[in-house]
This record gives sequence, structure tokens and C-alpha cells, in this order.
Amino acid sequence: MRTEDKRKQEKLDVIVGMLQEYAYLETLTLVSIFLGIGYLINPQDVCMFDSEISFILILLAVITLFHGFENGLFALFLLALAIWLFYPVFNYTEFLVALMMTMIFSEFHYFWTKKIKKAEIDANYRGLKLSELSKSFYALKISHDQLEKNYIVKPMSIRNSIGEIMKQKQAIDKNGEINLDERSKEYYKNFMILLEKSFSVNKSLVVYKKSQDTKILSKSNALEVYSSTCEVKKLEDIFDNYLVDKVISRKQAVFISDEQGDPSLEKRSETKFVAAIPSVRDDKVVSVLAIEMMPFMSFNRENLTSITILLEYLSIAVAKEDSLYLSKELEIIEDKDFRNEYIRLKHLYDRYGVESTVFVMKINNELQTLKINSFVSKMLRSLEFTTTIYSNNHYYIVNLFPLHDKSSAAGYLNRLLGMLQDERDKEFEHMSFNIKDARVLDKYLKEDYSE
Repeated sequence: MRTEDKRKQEKLDVIVGMLQEYAYLETLTLVSIFLGIGYLINPQDVCMFDSEISFILILLAVITLFHGFENGLFALFLLALAIWLFYPVFNYTEFLVALMMTMIFSEFHYFWTKKIKKAEIDANYRGLKLSELSKSFYALKISHDQLEKNYIVKPMSIRNSIGEIMKQKQAIDKNGEINLDERSKEYYKNFMILLEKSFSVNKSLVVYKKSQDTKILSKSNALEVYSSTCEVKKLEDIFDNYLVDKVISRKQAVFISDEQGDPSLEKRSETKFVAAIPSVRDDKVVSVLAIEMMPFMSFNRENLTSITILLEYLSIAVAKEDSLYLSKELEIIEDKDFRNEYIRLKHLYDRYGVESTVFVMKINNELQTLKINSFVSKMLRSLEFTTTIYSNNHYYIVNLFPLHDKSSAAGYLNRLLGMLQDERDKEFEHMSFNIKDARVLDKYLKEDYSE
């Protein structure tokens, strides 16, 4: 039933998408049908002004509430043209009433669609954060399991190994001559070395999208990385492979399996790869790990699931590094997680107009900062971020409130002041900034009064 409901919803989304894509054509068709019916009923009154019910307002309500002001105005223009052609005297009263109602309908459409869009962005953002946290938690669980099994031989968690991969590239990241694609290539190379050591993945390759490419992963925008023992292949052959093609279309890991659905190497002859694992970001496949050779005893569902989570974890880390590499905003803040979240929320504001707020407390001494920070950490909610910086002989506690306006910062301040017992701790300078005001926020943190 769930699959059937999902298919119905997908069909409905396709129909709505087509209606929105051909909105003006639909408007022209509806107005033409309306005028045609009016002409058949009474050629002298094609707009049916003499009817007891105002059909013209019903038509404009349907068009404007669904498509917005532009289509409502287009429909009104067509109706005005009909009034001009079919009536001896232009009915200004009916036209002005229709214009006024179109503007009212368009306001309803604007606020309703804006509310829906904000709710969608809020849900998507929370879902993305939940996904990232769940993958981090699972990576931690994998690390714990690995430590239990290999504590004496390999006293290092897999999550720490990923951290080591990221640290190894810090020197290259500082080199401005190294582009993002080359950096990603080094990340994936080191990641495959990790897979070979921890999961006995003998031969593997990764295809990934070029940086800043927004299209679907394909051979036209892909780069490839090979493990040390894997033979180089043509991109066309990789993307024509059954498993890789299936992974990109389904956005789920695919592996050779037996009749019971368990991993098996018996049908290896049907494909060059035994498993293909995607990394999905914003509902788009950004990279695919294709495993060509793996020992039979290691080729099991548990290991493949672990590799899937680790690939996602690495992709998130690479995406964050790329985002910080491209953005020069708030470089005074050293906390990478804070800056990355700020950049993401600013992108949401630039694209959809969804507000977020940064609340800054400027404190003169270290003791007061420590005392206030102890309360700030307790008040921190799941999606909120905080960091502390020292600049120009002052301490700054910077708080980020995702998807909230400045009123949330005012409420936060009142709660904080209510928790502070010492009156001296309540004396500090504070300011709120909209997510779009990165330049002003940067000047405030640097105490830069230049133009």
C-alpha cells in the first residue's frame, strides 16, 4: 500500500509540475473556454456579467490562487480584451472589481506559497541534520565494534582514521594552487586505502562529480579515482555497468546477491563489480564507490552497510571542506562546524529568503565569559550552534539560531539573564544580526569601523 500511495503521489507531483511549467498556456485555455461558453449562452454577454453569480471572479480566483499574480493579470488582460471587443461600452466597474479581487487573491497565493516553502525548507533542513547526526552516530558505533574486534592489533577507530585522512590534506588545502577536484581525489584515494586495511577491499574505484556541478552524476561531469591494484577503465564502461547505472537511478547501494538477497560472489561473471555504493547529497548522487574484488568472508551485509555509512560520512566531511574553501565569510571564526552551518543557512536565505539569526555577546573578561558559556551550553538546543572567539581584547560568544528571526534572540537573552545569579555577569554588550549581514557581523567581530 505504501508503494502504491508513493506512486500516486509521484504521478500527482508530475501533473502539478506540468501545470506549473505551462501555466500561461493553461491560463489561456481556461479563459478561452470561459469566453467560449459565455458566447454560446449569450453572444452579447460573453463574460456573463448579467448572471446572478460572478463567474468571472470564480475564474480569476482559480487561476490566481493556483498560479499567482502574473497569471491572474494575464487572465485579466484577456478578459479586458474580450470586453473591449464584444461590448459596446467598456464596463469599467466590473473590470476594476475584477482587478481588485485579483490583487487580493494574489496576496493569498503569495503568503500561502511562502508559508509552504518555509515549512518545506525547515523540514528538509531538520531532515538533513538528522541524517548527518545519525550517520555520525553509526560511524561511532562501527568504530566501537572495530575497537572490540581489533583492539590489540589496530587500536584506532575508523572514525579517527577518517579524521586522519582529513588532517593529512590540511597542507594541500592551504595551497591555493590545488583545485577542489584534486583535493577530492586525494580524499577518496586515502579513503580507499582505509577500506583496504579495515574491510579487505582489494580492488575498488570511485567516480565523483566535479566541484560546483549541479547536474546529475554522469560520464560528462565525473572524475574517477582507483585503488592501487585496480585497473584503469573508461568512464563510458563504468557508467554503462549494470550496478553503477542502477545505483545512480535508485540512489541506494546495490550488490551481487543470491536468491535470499544475501551478498554472494557466485554471479560475479555477470558484471565487473560485486557492489556499488552511492553517496547522496541533497537527493542527488555525488559519488559512487564500485567494488571490483573483495574476499568472500569479508563480503557480507554488515561490512557493506559499514562502508556505505563511512562513504556518506566522508562525503559530508568533503562537502564541508569544499564549502569552507570556497567561502571567505567570517574567517575570523575558527570553528569549522559553525562556519559551515552559517554558510549553509546563508545559502538558504539567498535562495529562498528563509531567515536565520546570529546573536553575539561581547564580554570584557575571561571569567565572565566562562561563567556565561556554562549557561549557554545548557540552553543550547539540537539545531543551534555556539562558538567563542577572542579578538581586540574582547571575548565574543557567537550563537547561531537556524531558521529563526531576531525575536528568538531576544527571548534567548531574557532566559539567559534570568539564569545568571551575579549582577556583574549580566553586564555585557550584545547584538543580533540577520544571516544575510555577514559583512556587518565580520566588522563587529573585528571592531572594524571602516566604510
